[in-house]
Amino acid sequence: MTVQELLNRFIQFINICAVYYVIQLVRCALLSFGVFAFVYVLRKTLMKNKVFLKGALWSLFIPVLFIGKMKFFYENIIGVRLFWRCTAAFMSNVWMCWLYLGGIFIYGFLIFRRKRRLKKLAAHMDKRRVGSDLVYVTDAPVTPAAIGVFKPRLVMPRLILEEYDKGEIQTILLHEKTHIRLGHLAFYFLWDIIRVLLWINPFLTIGMRLFKEDMEEICDRVTISKSKGDAYGYGQLLLKSMRMLHDEGEAFNMYAAFTGDKEYLNIRKRITGIAGYKPYKQVGAVFTMLGVILFTAGTVFGIHKISYDRCNPYNTITVFDMSTEKVIDDDSEELRAAVSYDKDYVYVEAEFLEELVRKNETESENICFFCGGGYKLPGIGYGGGVAYAATDNLQDGVYKIVYDEPEDDIFLFIFKLM
Repeated sequence: MTVQELLNRFIQFINICAVYYVIQLVRCALLSFGVFAFVYVLRKTLMKNKVFLKGALWSLFIPVLFIGKMKFFYENIIGVRLFWRCTAAFMSNVWMCWLYLGGIFIYGFLIFRRKRRLKKLAAHMDKRRVGSDLVYVTDAPVTPAAIGVFKPRLVMPRLILEEYDKGEIQTILLHEKTHIRLGHLAFYFLWDIIRVLLWINPFLTIGMRLFKEDMEEICDRVTISKSKGDAYGYGQLLLKSMRMLHDEGEAFNMYAAFTGDKEYLNIRKRITGIAGYKPYKQVGAVFTMLGVILFTAGTVFGIHKISYDRCNPYNTITVFDMSTEKVIDDDSEELRAAVSYDKDYVYVEAEFLEELVRKNETESENICFFCGGGYKLPGIGYGGGVAYAATDNLQDGVYKIVYDEPEDDIFLFIFKLM
């Protein structure tokens, strides 16, 4: 293979990869509109006062990432009517796929740069031991926060460390450590991945605030329970912190929000939730979490069972006229009855081949049979062999044509693994 041929093969490979993944992501993004509407309505109605269940609703977006390969889009009349035009558009216009991937790269870069900047900012902060906890101390009037995913860090404004008593500081730290212990930082990271991959749905970015509100409400409940205090005292501490940081923030001419999000601006709603705190059974909360995990895993497994496999054998037979580059026959009953193949030969009834030549006004040398191979999704195939009809090997009215199946190259090997 020459360098030019290798380059052409590589370009062909990345283009088909782009089509393969973008088609799936676009379907996921389109269906995520409906899932978001479902979650939004439930959290505003039936689940409004059910803190843990309301937070669990957001886990419905995890299975959304796996629905792109479902057979529903090809084998169900509703799926075909709703999604085929979109699928065909992306399959016919590779530039649309690269446009979508470009949106992913740009949006992902912006989020990564913001988090990178935040990490660098924390790296230059003073470090202080508060009990058994290592705390990063900032002079800016920002809200206490837990940042990072793999190596979480506790960030605390110097103002709070100097003005609050030991019990109040421990309660604030307990709140941030609860975020870490409950996995909220990992959830935020996963949500960033979802909204980047499905960026054409703006509600996923808008919903980030709602998602964090629900996680804060869960964290408030757990913190009040773990601190052995009461909701009134916890609410007073929150109001005290916000008032102090706001006053100090005005002197800095800035808002007191370390992460740049506005979840703390709606403080009235959060205080209302704290005021309505009722003791809960930890066993019930644990079973709720286990139920969510099992439901999510079961849903993903169920979706996998009704989706196309990574590699699907392509047992059809297609006949081409090489002189016009047109499909003469594509796996019709007549074709199946007259043509068969194994790993070495294609067997074609002479009468059938003669009829193909006559109907299409071509020569037998121009007739080509494409057999075998496989596909990732219908219309996105690979491999397969070719048999050219020009031959003198006629036995008992059947042409025995050499079946030429090309060997897998590195690109085809990778594509099969994807």
